[in-house]
Amino acid sequence: MTIVKNTRNRIFALALAASLIVATALAQDTVAHDGSGVNLSADSYLVDAAGMALYLYAPDAQGASTCYDECAVAWPPFTVASADALPAAGAGVDAALFGTTERDDGTLQLTYNGWPLYYFASDVEAGSAGGQGLGGNWFTVSALGDAIGVEE
Repeated sequence: MTIVKNTRNRIFALALAASLIVATALAQDTVAHDGSGVNLSADSYLVDAAGMALYLYAPDAQGASTCYDECAVAWPPFTVASADALPAAGAGVDAALFGTTERDDGTLQLTYNGWPLYYFASDVEAGSAGGQGLGGNWFTVSALGDAIGVEE
């Protein structure tokens, strides 16, 4: 009986340790990106300087983010250090459409045409846009600042 109990305790401890490691790794993925530039991909959607797709969340109001907690783990916000530290606009990107919105934690999230911008944590390489259309709420962003692929 004691052996079984000790084995269960060890399994529980290992499972707990593994979940903490995974949680730490996920938290590191939500660190602010440097915001050095925003460009258009070959498919004409906004990407950051590293080529990672940027998304808007349809339930957001223009100028206000509603993606927090678990949502922000899966969809990390594109944050900037200040309203004066906006990214450079690449060819086809209109710098006049950049802005910021203050998140609940006080950080500033980059907006484009008023829409808060996000990354998709499962996009792990440049050129990937795996979050496009997910849940009918997440969309890549056109050069005009509109959601791509939304049915009118």
